[in-house]
Amino acid sequence: MTNSKKSGYRWVILTVNFVFLAFAYASLTMWSVAIPALSQTFSLTPARAQLGSSLLMAGYAIGSFAESLLASRIGLKKTGVLATILLLAPQFAIPFLRSYNIILLLRFLQGWGVMWFVTTSMTTGWFPLGQRGMASGIVSGAIPFGIGFGGLLTGRLLEVAGTWQKSFIEFGVVVTMIAVIWALLARDPPEVSQPSSDTVMSPAPPFSPFGSLVGWLVALCLFANAWQLIGLNTVLPSYMYSLGYHPAQAGAAILAMGLIGVVSTPLGGVISDRLILRGVGPVKARAYVMAIPGFLVAGVTTVLLPILARLSYGTLVLAVVLAGWGVPLTNASIGALPTDMLKSPDRAGKLFGLIILVGISGGVIAPYVIAAVSASAGWTIAFAALGIGALVGMVIGLIIPRFGQSMPPETARS
Repeated sequence: MTNSKKSGYRWVILTVNFVFLAFAYASLTMWSVAIPALSQTFSLTPARAQLGSSLLMAGYAIGSFAESLLASRIGLKKTGVLATILLLAPQFAIPFLRSYNIILLLRFLQGWGVMWFVTTSMTTGWFPLGQRGMASGIVSGAIPFGIGFGGLLTGRLLEVAGTWQKSFIEFGVVVTMIAVIWALLARDPPEVSQPSSDTVMSPAPPFSPFGSLVGWLVALCLFANAWQLIGLNTVLPSYMYSLGYHPAQAGAAILAMGLIGVVSTPLGGVISDRLILRGVGPVKARAYVMAIPGFLVAGVTTVLLPILARLSYGTLVLAVVLAGWGVPLTNASIGALPTDMLKSPDRAGKLFGLIILVGISGGVIAPYVIAAVSASAGWTIAFAALGIGALVGMVIGLIIPRFGQSMPPETARS
């Protein structure tokens, strides 16, 4: 461990990355809350209005992979600064546009600024193995936290500002202040080690994340993660309305689902860290925690949710909380595994970019697929599809340790 990693500054890195990622993710919820006003302004159908969220997620996926390649050249902080520009510029431009097609293009570009790749890679690079899962979990806990508080903040801004245009600008001002603080405090992670001058190191062989089988398996786990998480957040209000619940009750359920993720995500990282300290291999510890208390809990409760929802509002909230517990918990392992397996921040960053590119596509397609399934086959089948997706993630997580040690070596000594 380097002296830099022993220093207390890693906690500053952890804090600023959590706060920035939370506000970046709040932009997803902000759009959803503003959809009624946006639909009225542009005369949108429900499906066309949802394109704003889907294109943000698409930009998020593609942008994360592009940023992983860029970061290997210019560093994580400079990459983050460029991504921040793409997050903020559309935020201030969208309220003044009259073309919804151009707005959709800007939402796609804005997705490049949802910096899970940058914030997680930077944070895990600052922390040693025994704390890496905890650090990854805390940063990734910003995702459900941002989803939860973003809806409340947007609702309040709409009430105070009066129009969606003004609320977008006011939200942009808040995020700009957070971004300035991040830019002042964020630093690239220190080197993992400094070889002695008498040690001859041959250049590390070129690394392509596309050739990593275990990388693809982790990416499929993130696909299952985004499929269940984004799909459930999108369709849950409509399902509750069909049962006769009021918007306030639906909002409270979604908030509870988001807040429990703030607890479960870092807890998943802490559990895997403890297992590692007890001698369990890092890949096995991360993968098994992801599979059992994560995907298994989320999958079973999501499948059972329609049954529990019909009993009472209390059992519905309980099912929602358990479903919201499971999938965010897996983010800690997904964020830590690339660094655990590859050790090199540069290589881990490229692999994590690929994982996000493939994985977040689950969140792009889930809202439309699940909405179509619910319309044609009913809500029970729709929630079963979401839950089965999480259970597939569990199976993949259980087999990851078989391939976790097959990663190419970081360096070759001569």
